[in-house]
Amino acid sequence: MNSRLDKIFLRAALVLGGAALMVSSAMAQDAPPPPMPQAGQNQQGPPPDGRGPRRGGPRPEERLHMLEKQLSLTSEQTTQAKAIFEDERTKMEALHADTATPQQDKRPKMMEIMKDREAKFTAILTADQKSKYTEMEARMREHMQERRPGGDGPPPPQQ
Repeated sequence: MNSRLDKIFLRAALVLGGAALMVSSAMAQDAPPPPMPQAGQNQQGPPPDGRGPRRGGPRPEERLHMLEKQLSLTSEQTTQAKAIFEDERTKMEALHADTATPQQDKRPKMMEIMKDREAKFTAILTADQKSKYTEMEARMREHMQERRPGGDGPPPPQQ
């Protein structure tokens, strides 16, 4: 008799468990998506867990500080670089918020913004700093290549 009751309880538990999964799944689908950040808001904040830089590399402030140290930027160069990076961030945020541009058209525009930032930044560097910067960029690309799944994908396009 106990085995018969055990089977009944097992079936009831399975039915109730299945119903609970269906209800929770349906409720999750009805939940509205989280709000998108407004244009102009700082989207470069720390990650939710509070550890290290965000995926995709250091925040612009961290990158500027790193470049300032590694390239021995003057205070004037640092000021100019900060303006260049802020301009890039503003343009990227505007592009991200632009709902009229189809998603597939945004990548080429992002690449153009980054290319423009690169040209402006290298223009403020001395010949020695440009050489160091080129080496840094090559090491970074190599590091990123190694981190790709499979590690044998095509190298990123050279600028």
